Amino acid sequence: MSNLVNNDLISEIKNALKSVKYGSVEIFVQDNRVTQITVRNIKKTSVGIHDEESPTENNPFKSNIQTRSKIRINLHS
Repeated sequence: MSNLVNNDLISEIKNALKSVKYGSVEIFVQDNRVTQITVRNIKKTSVGIHDEESPTENNPFKSNIQTRSKIRINLHS
């Protein structure tokens, strides 16, 4: 297997990474070939979900929502 990576592939990966502010880029590999590049963009918000009443067992919504972000690259063979 060659250690050289096609410049077109590098360009596609760079473009995928440039398009993500918050989210992930996944690179899928099958039989030593990149078969798919998936880009997920996450819309960040600071708006919480608040119920006028305090949360109860019957209310699945909580008054405080935590968010997180990560960039993940998965290689599947």
